[in-house]
Amino acid sequence: MEKTHDQARPDGPAFTDKYNENRHLSGIACKGSEVHEIEFYQCRFEGCHFGDCSFRRCRFEQCTFEKCDLSVMKPIESRFTEVRFERSKLLGVDWTLAATPATMSFHGCNVSHSLFQRMALPKLEMTACTVREADFTGTNLAKANFTGTDLLGSRFAETDLTGADFTDAVNYTIDPRTNRVKKAIFSLPEALSLLGAFDIVMK
Repeated sequence: MEKTHDQARPDGPAFTDKYNENRHLSGIACKGSEVHEIEFYQCRFEGCHFGDCSFRRCRFEQCTFEKCDLSVMKPIESRFTEVRFERSKLLGVDWTLAATPATMSFHGCNVSHSLFQRMALPKLEMTACTVREADFTGTNLAKANFTGTDLLGSRFAETDLTGADFTDAVNYTIDPRTNRVKKAIFSLPEALSLLGAFDIVMK
């Protein structure tokens, strides 16, 4: 099916169709609005502003968000399947509100202050991102990819990090005694922070 291109329509609703397939949606803004039961399949969102927008029981499958602002977006019972976020802002999003399972990837995004507690997110990708003060308590992040990501202040507790890749990631604080880190990959010198959980002196 040929992809259609839709630009912002300030004089009307952001979405008029219940089902959207293979569409390029650019410059759409629905800040603070509520979007109910809309489906998107293989759609590309570019330069859209969905800050503080509530997506209730919506479905996103094989979609891409590029240079979008979804800060404090509320994904209430919405489903995200193979969704990719690129160079986007997703500050303060409570992903625990979304339907499960969820399969998402973040690349060059700011995902700070977001909540992922006790979610099943194996093989999650967060590459070259800023993920400060996020909460991954009890989350399944087995084989996740955090390469090149800033994790300052993010919380890992009872988190499954088996086989996760932290190559060139910075500012993380991970206690090996309270998290599963078997076969996880860390690079020096940042990996020395793992020893901070032990009362030892390094020279």
